[in-house]
This record gives sequence, structure tokens and C-alpha cells, in this order.
Amino acid sequence: MIGQNYDLETRHWGISEADFPFGGKKEDQLTYLLRYAMLAPSSHNTQPWSFSIDDEGVLISPAFDRWLEVADSDKREIYISIGCALENLLVAADHFGFGTQLKFLPEPHDPGPAVRVKLEKRGSEESGELFDQITARHTNHNVYDGKPIAEDKLKLIQECCEEDGLMLHLTDDPEIKRTVDDLMVEGDAIQFSDPDWREELGYWLGRGVFGTSWVTSKMSQLAVTYFNMGKNTGKKDSELLMSAPVLGVISSESDGRKDQIKAGQVFERVSLVATADDIRLHPMSQILEIPELKEKVSSLIPVSGVFPQHTFRLGYAEPEDHTPRWPLEFVLD
Repeated sequence: MIGQNYDLETRHWGISEADFPFGGKKEDQLTYLLRYAMLAPSSHNTQPWSFSIDDEGVLISPAFDRWLEVADSDKREIYISIGCALENLLVAADHFGFGTQLKFLPEPHDPGPAVRVKLEKRGSEESGELFDQITARHTNHNVYDGKPIAEDKLKLIQECCEEDGLMLHLTDDPEIKRTVDDLMVEGDAIQFSDPDWREELGYWLGRGVFGTSWVTSKMSQLAVTYFNMGKNTGKKDSELLMSAPVLGVISSESDGRKDQIKAGQVFERVSLVATADDIRLHPMSQILEIPELKEKVSSLIPVSGVFPQHTFRLGYAEPEDHTPRWPLEFVLD
């Protein structure tokens, strides 16, 4: 678990490209790029990544001290989170004039580095809309207003999935939404009936991962840990899901660590493109964290034999505050 001597901070969202060390050492420049990488979303905002810098570039590794051992027993969400951070790093690198090459490293049971990003300065900076959205993006847990998303905007989001072997499906089908809603309510009931799952969630709530005050965080920890709130949570999550005009699922033809990292890249790309049009996103993870429900989600995808990696809702809502981040020195080896 995370050492008690570190505190979550919100100041990282105030990063400015004007502070980039343009004339500095390459190591200092790469370190600055990581300030954008670490603004990526992650499960329960645990930020389960670790960065290291060498002569060639950046290594990104899973941080198993921030692994949700109960909720994410197969480590899928760790590698999706790494993929989100990777995508931010690539967007920021391109903006500041770095060319990049990727090498995916993980094996199914390998606890070592997940991906190496080789970075070389190409001499010119690029301006891009996606870069501007890194510091604007946030996960939005509010009730959405139900307003439909225009077809041209959905087309731009759909085009975010460009990786071979991965698929992005978006739907506004009411019947599918009702089916997913039933699965989500069932998932909440299953998870909240597990005291180990409640203790794990309570621990992270108590650390203030969602930006709440110390008192609120500790009260939430006690409530979640010692009371089965599955029924109330299911009702709330049902309202959240049904308020969203569109549901999305990212799936893959195979189910390796590389597929999960790439799914994270797609999700972050979707998030950045959506943010540019003031469209909010919110992952709905519980239906993939329970094996029997994950199988049912797979049956809803209009392509057989694929593996659902990430489910989420899209829509319009009032913006939320950014969630805090760990200090850079905590995630940098």
C-alpha cells in the first residue's frame, strides 16, 4: 500500500507548457513530459503506474502496491491504466517535438516493465487539439442530461480506435442499456456483499483518491467498509447509466497485456476527443470485474469471440473538479 508520508495533490493539473525546459537536458525534458502522462485516468484513481528514464526514453511499469487485488484480480485494469498514461505521454511528446517508438514488454506473469517508449527530439513542436485536452479531461460521475450526441461527434469518437485487433462499439439502443443496467445493479450487489471488496474500496476512499476532504474520506471509508450499501449504490448507478445517451465498450480479439494496454490508449484517446466537444465520460467497471457478468457483456457485442476490456458511458453534464495526483517523485523511479 502507499506510504503514509505521501499526500495526494491537485496542483499537478496546473501544469503549463510554458514551463517546459526547452533548452534543458533531455532527462529534464522527459521528466516534464511525465507530468502530462500522470494526469491519465485510472481505476479508483489509484494511479498504478511507475516511470523510469534511461538513455533511450521512458519505461512504464505496473505499480503493484497500488493494485486493486480484489476488484481487479486479473490485473486487467492496471494495464488499461498504463495504456491511458502511455497515450498522454505520446500526445505530449508529439506536441513538444519528440518522435516516439514503442516496444511492448509484458508477458502474462511478468511483473516487470510493461512498455518502453523511445523518444528522440525531431526539432519541431506540433500544436494539437488533443494535447490541450490533457489538462481539461476529467472523469465525470454526475447524472448526465440525456441530450443526444450528434452523429458527426460520435463518428470522431469512433475513429479513435485505430489499433489492429481492437474494436470500439458505441450504442444508444434502449434495450441494450436496460440489459447493461441490470448487469450493473447485479454487479453492485455482488461486490458489496464481499467484505474484502468493501475493505479495499474503503481503504482507497480513506486515502482521499476522489479529492474529498479528510473528514468526508474517512466517513466514506467507515460507511463502505462496515455497511453493505449495494442496494443504494445499485440504484444510484442505475440512474447514472440510464441518464447517459450512449454506452461504449472497447474489446479485443485476444486478451494479453498488450491488448489491455492498447485498450487503455484507445480509451484515453476517446476521452481527449470527447473532452474537446464537452462530452463527459465515466467508466462502468463493475460489470467486467465479475467473470460471469463479463461473459454476459461479451454476448452483447455484435462481434463474436472478442474480449470486452473497458465499458463506459458518454454524455453531457456539468463539469466536475479534477481528482488529485500523487507527487511526481512518488511515481518516478
